[in-house]
Amino acid sequence: EATTAQLAQLRDQAIVAGRDTAFSASDAATAQTELAKAGVSLQDIMSGGLTGSLSLAAAGQLDLGRAAEIASAAMNTWKLSGDQTTRIADTLAAGANKSATDVEQLGQAITQGGLAASNLNIGMEDTVGVLSMFAQRGLQGSDAGTSLKTMLQRLVPQSEEAAKAMDAMGLSFFDSNGKFVGLGEASGRLQAALAPLTEEQRALALNTIFGA
Repeated sequence: EATTAQLAQLRDQAIVAGRDTAFSASDAATAQTELAKAGVSLQDIMSGGLTGSLSLAAAGQLDLGRAAEIASAAMNTWKLSGDQTTRIADTLAAGANKSATDVEQLGQAITQGGLAASNLNIGMEDTVGVLSMFAQRGLQGSDAGTSLKTMLQRLVPQSEEAAKAMDAMGLSFFDSNGKFVGLGEASGRLQAALAPLTEEQRALALNTIFGA
């Protein structure tokens, strides 16, 4: 629990934020609370967690509470410290600005698919990049995150039929040590494996490996 001195520091931080930003001290205190509820340490809140949430709220036109939720979700998913919240804000803002999505939808997508990406050592920037490309194809929000999670899970065959299809195509997404080759390499391998197939064969192969 926070000590009296720490509470005073948080109060002072909220007051300064209310003075120096477009948000009120009450808004800043709400963001501090949301960050703490998500497991962000007091030290991380003080060292950048709140500042990053303010930046994210401004970039995404979100209320501070929601911005803090999104920032803390990214921090927890990729095990980032509070001083990385400005990086989180910049990444999400860039993804939203360069595609047909917004920060709120990217936050929803990260909630659904971020952990699957992190488990394969896919970084935040690469994940947001993929989600932004999904958005350009009309796949946004939680649907995009769920699709990403499903796709990543099925890089390892989920059925005998999928395993046979991948073997027939000479397709593997992991190296000899069982490490994921990365999104760029995986995409290239898939493209090369599909290239000789007819449209019908391609559709069947994709459905067999990745499902609906």
